[in-house]
Amino acid sequence: MSSQILDQKPKEYDADSNETDIESGEKKRPSWDNKFQYIMAALGFAVGLGNIWRFPYLCKKNGGGAFLIPYFLMLIIEGYPLYYLELAVGQKIRKGTIGVWSHINPYLGGVGFASNMISLIIGLYYNMILGWAGFYFISSFQSPLPWKECPVVDNITVAECANSSPTEYFWFRETLDISDQIELNSLNWKMAVSLIVAWLFVFIGMNKGIKSSGKVMYFATSFPYIVLTAFFIRAMTLEGAVEGVSYMFSPDPVKLMNVEAWKDAATQIFFSLGLGYGTIIAYSSYNSPDNNCRKDAVFIATANCLTSLFACITVFAILGFKAKNKVLDCSAALWPTFWNDFATNHSVDMDITWSEVSTNGFPLDFKLTNEAETGFESWKTFQNCTIEDELNADVQGTGLAFIAFAEAVLNFPAAPFWSLLFFFMLLNIGLSSEFGILQTVITTVLDSGTKIKKWKITGVMCICMFFVSLLFAQRSGNYFLTLFDSYAATLSLAMICFMEVISVSYVYGLKRFKKDLADMEGSEPGWYWTITWAFVCPVALATIIIATFINLCTSALEYSWAPLNSEKLTAKIPYPGWAIFLIVVLILAAIVCIPIFAVLYHFRVYDARKLGGVKNTSEEAVTESQIPLTATETS
Repeated sequence: MSSQILDQKPKEYDADSNETDIESGEKKRPSWDNKFQYIMAALGFAVGLGNIWRFPYLCKKNGGGAFLIPYFLMLIIEGYPLYYLELAVGQKIRKGTIGVWSHINPYLGGVGFASNMISLIIGLYYNMILGWAGFYFISSFQSPLPWKECPVVDNITVAECANSSPTEYFWFRETLDISDQIELNSLNWKMAVSLIVAWLFVFIGMNKGIKSSGKVMYFATSFPYIVLTAFFIRAMTLEGAVEGVSYMFSPDPVKLMNVEAWKDAATQIFFSLGLGYGTIIAYSSYNSPDNNCRKDAVFIATANCLTSLFACITVFAILGFKAKNKVLDCSAALWPTFWNDFATNHSVDMDITWSEVSTNGFPLDFKLTNEAETGFESWKTFQNCTIEDELNADVQGTGLAFIAFAEAVLNFPAAPFWSLLFFFMLLNIGLSSEFGILQTVITTVLDSGTKIKKWKITGVMCICMFFVSLLFAQRSGNYFLTLFDSYAATLSLAMICFMEVISVSYVYGLKRFKKDLADMEGSEPGWYWTITWAFVCPVALATIIIATFINLCTSALEYSWAPLNSEKLTAKIPYPGWAIFLIVVLILAAIVCIPIFAVLYHFRVYDARKLGGVKNTSEEAVTESQIPLTATETS
């Protein structure tokens, strides 16, 4: 990979260019200006909100360290092989997702359309997360930050905030204004406005095109790491950070028996790396035919997953700090009752206040009698406030990262500045990923041969998606977002990736594919890649699909309501019938594209190979994603 940062802009694709390929007679497919540009674009797409927002939430949901075992196992048997496969087919066939699978076999065109459908669904709720980040960003212009202290009404601190924390109260009450159950109810106007602004930025960015020089791409990709490193250093200096990180790396064997943990691990690999969306294929289709995509796949996938781990360690360090503070508050509240009872029963004539006791319940710099020392040992048994209990009970849902990092900035000097920096970073990486997710859909429409200008297509798409995404701007919107995130992508992405690896290994042919890779890279892939493509990856994906389906049919479909009270109770509420129907629709929306387009082709109703191809039979026909996403797009 070139280490030189080039300043020139990417070459613009000229739709009227007469430059043609000598052998095929077709227009030459545009390419990246240099390898650095491609790596930065691919890494920038891979590193997004999934690393900072979704991974820590799933890790916390599935028992901390227990989640890391299936996650890294899935990286080895799914992440690396599938990422390499998508890069390779895009680079070899030089088409977008619909074009690639239609080229391999006309019956497989529906795989590309399924990728477009899943991109639309994920793009819906992904933008609401951008709305959250935008709301926190605007709120960060206040000093002190609005989540620093609990609100006071009539000189009395709001009880719900006092029983939880100011950051949790600000998230659940000021940001989400969350209802106590999933239902269609009133809009949260603050979130609705945030959503409008988020979709406006998406429209402007996608319509204008992403104009990037080497230096801009370098900043966009490196900036999140600079901010995360600053937060990591500060988080690790907080009291309780070590306990939080230790909790993260302490696996609970019982959690490994839960199908949900394995399903979440597999889905996170798809979600974080962008597998099944079609964007990876589109990116690699602009590479030089002799590019070593094997090294690219290993580097980008490894960097992406290490970023998730890095962000997660930072979050758990902050959670440890929060838990330590809650333990102190809990212990201080219980101490008078315990010590008075103990002193009376043991005739201990001592008046020891909590301020004279260390954070672990042991005496400070004064001498105690044996009875008093025994009292402190009994105290450790008596109190039910421990960091581990707090971490186990700390159920903050999809907003975990927002709560954790909002807590962290309070411990920085010049807290509003760091808050602005962090949430600007979230907006930056979130918008980049949203562009990549929705670009596949836009270019599919453009490549269909429509004469409608791109800005009109983009505008109609953003307006329609905005009105649908208002579902997440209700007071119950967080429940809907969790529903979409839990069910919309799981089976769909697993099915898309399963069809991809089966198509390459058994339809296109693994021997033929390995020969193509040898021609491109100079050597055939080793036994690890061969075994995973031919056997391990298909079996693992099939197992996940079957196990997830069985789990959906046999388990109660419930969601959690976590009231902000001292008991840390989490109410499990069954989904109503209409919500279960919505879950079924979300699961099938993308999957049904695969058989539908196969049937359409069989009866010669529609041939996906026509999409954007200059000549349907040409392997070099430019289908889909006609220009690199970093280039200025022409109408």
